[in-house]
Amino acid sequence: MGRRKLRYLKKKSNLQLCVQYCLCLFIGLLAVAFLQSSVMCNQANLPSECCFNYYGRKIQVAKIDSYVNTSKDCTKPGVIFVTMKGSRLCVDPELNWVKRVMRVLDDRDL
Repeated sequence: MGRRKLRYLKKKSNLQLCVQYCLCLFIGLLAVAFLQSSVMCNQANLPSECCFNYYGRKIQVAKIDSYVNTSKDCTKPGVIFVTMKGSRLCVDPELNWVKRVMRVLDDRDL
């Protein structure tokens, strides 16, 4: 092979490597952009507050300032009692004492 042909092959292989590198870089950036937008869309539908564990003891009504029901999007139903000191405690909304406390708080607000 002549020198000219060898130089041509080297230039061609360098050009092919550059094209392959740019193509891989473009596909990588495209994948990152897609994943970023996918994560941002999924976070838009998440509820702001959910209960994963319930507080195990009864709480006196006098110590509770208010309550908030958790979102229907949460995997576990819950009520969040806000104490006079500002603590937020998740409780089971199916318990009778929780229902009673919620009724008392509703009546107190009227």
